[in-house]
Amino acid sequence: MNFLGKWQRLIALSGFALWLLHGCAGSKPQFDVNNIEQEYANGLELMEKKNWLRAEETFTFIVYNDPVGEYADDAQFQLAETHYYREEYLIAIDEYNRLINRMPNSPLVEQASWRKAECYYLLSPDYRLDQTLTKRALKEMQNFIDLFPQSEHVPRATEYIVEIREKLAHKLYGSGVLYLKLREWDSALLYFNEILDLYYDTTYREAALVAKAEALVGKDELDEAELIMRQVNPEALDKSSRKKLTRTYEELQDKREEASD
Repeated sequence: MNFLGKWQRLIALSGFALWLLHGCAGSKPQFDVNNIEQEYANGLELMEKKNWLRAEETFTFIVYNDPVGEYADDAQFQLAETHYYREEYLIAIDEYNRLINRMPNSPLVEQASWRKAECYYLLSPDYRLDQTLTKRALKEMQNFIDLFPQSEHVPRATEYIVEIREKLAHKLYGSGVLYLKLREWDSALLYFNEILDLYYDTTYREAALVAKAEALVGKDELDEAELIMRQVNPEALDKSSRKKLTRTYEELQDKREEASD
């Protein structure tokens, strides 16, 4: 390429860069600090259109430019909502917390507290993974019910608590079964005992009793194993657990016969 060609190409690139810069600058929203009411209305309109990014910019402007104004708590809540709807739950939690902690008298505290608990619930992973966030979700749901017992969200929070407790019991049961397979009886018993102590109201109670009896038979603690089996309600067991109960009882009987010979 000759010198003239290079020069023309440079001019063209420079022109494109200026056009791009101008376009970006032109697309930047302009806010009116003297008309917060209108800015808030604009933000709500953006929310209705699901334009979460532009709505975030609008509510952020209001929060930082009118922090004690009439629309401060509303804007803070809507700012958190923009992250909630984008499934940015950890960021949303931080924004809901700002409302709860900085504006404790706001009528939006209840809804922000519910959304916060919901975010932790939505962050809860599959039962096979680490359950730190699941436990936090359980705590937040329980705290919400304690703080707002008359809230319309209490029935849903109660449903979530049941679901979360099932998941935590499932996690413990799976870990206990793994140790059963490894014939590490004491480690297995730790998990089954935790289910029976903390999650006795879940569907894993009966299966945990059966598995605990199996571990006790493995340890040759036959009398205690038999006492545990008597606590089992066979009708509450699935087909697999019923077979396991029968097999464990037969093993217990075999060990007793061997001991008596």
